[in-house]
Amino acid sequence: MAASMGWRAIALRASLVALAMIGGGTSAARAQTPSYPPPPSTAAEVAHCLCLRQAVDVLGRDMAAKQAALEQIHQELGRIDAQLQSERARIDVNDPRSVARFRQLLDRRDALFRRSTGAVIADTRAAVERYNARVNEYNARCANRPTDPVLLSQVQATLTCPPLN
Repeated sequence: MAASMGWRAIALRASLVALAMIGGGTSAARAQTPSYPPPPSTAAEVAHCLCLRQAVDVLGRDMAAKQAALEQIHQELGRIDAQLQSERARIDVNDPRSVARFRQLLDRRDALFRRSTGAVIADTRAAVERYNARVNEYNARCANRPTDPVLLSQVQATLTCPPLN
């Protein structure tokens, strides 16, 4: 008898919780739903978002190219470092040609290292910063915002974007 009373109490509580969720849960669910900015309503806003998207794509390709160039330099540095280690073990200090080859390889490595820490790295960092800034702007103004498909197609038909800075 006591066991059946326990189950009845649990069932009653579950029913009350379910009723509370059905009746008052909708406002609680609405309160937990994140609020999004309103959709772009004017052609100018839609055009601005489309141009931002284009800029993000262009800057992303530029950033990827600069990162690839930097990675290529780092890979070449790794190959030259390995070659230097190998040559160092075999160098004949009494043979001027052997010493000259080693110095030439060392000079090549030093020039490549200067490139990897100079303008190439600065250009890559600047490209990443430009890309991140434009992505942040796009996300703040345009991402996750529904757009009227008719308005979107009208704007796309005549879209002209300003050149990137």
